[in-house]
Amino acid sequence: MKIMVINPVSTDVWDQKDREYLEEMAFKDTELEVVSLPAGPESIETYYDEAIASPEILKIVEKAEGYSAIIINCFADPGLYACREKSRTLILGAGETAMTTATLLGNKFAVLSIMNNARGQFETAARRMGLSDRLAYVAGIDTPVLEIENSPETEKQLLEEAETALRIGAEVIVLGCTGLFGFADILRKNLSCTVVEPAAVTFKIAEALGSIGLAQSKTGMYMDL
Repeated sequence: MKIMVINPVSTDVWDQKDREYLEEMAFKDTELEVVSLPAGPESIETYYDEAIASPEILKIVEKAEGYSAIIINCFADPGLYACREKSRTLILGAGETAMTTATLLGNKFAVLSIMNNARGQFETAARRMGLSDRLAYVAGIDTPVLEIENSPETEKQLLEEAETALRIGAEVIVLGCTGLFGFADILRKNLSCTVVEPAAVTFKIAEALGSIGLAQSKTGMYMDL
């Protein structure tokens, strides 16, 4: 099985880290390729960033051959629906996959992401997916994507927001940025709840669905372009 992971940013700073992280959990017969964009935003934090990244993502998807699945490795899922129209290969987005998986693990879930616009973005995404009644809380920590690993405040802010989410009824915490994968185990050790890390969950679901040949239907929402 061959899986492509697209980091939808113009910097390859994440590629090696993501490859090493995902290869640790990959099936022995899974071949993993991690790529970033030749042009586009350095990070995805706004709808504008998504719009700039989407054409470059589509170009990669259109040329991709021989893959069992392709993953858009960003919680905002830039270009996800368009890519599903342009390809017969299984296309998964980290945000959609993580949030739908969270509903299998508890009644209510919370999304902890980056930047103050996260609440509006992911409440809107949850409505689009029909998950609003399962979404208990959304918060964005005040740290840009490219600074989360180096900021001494990231861990503290995530734990504080997670505790708030649990107090108001969340049972599952979803990390709302694939760049936060290094903090998943920290939250698991400090919280009495399930923590969903989107890159890992999406990769393993891609392996599962790809192994039995499932992909998006082309008979309704997604046109066969």
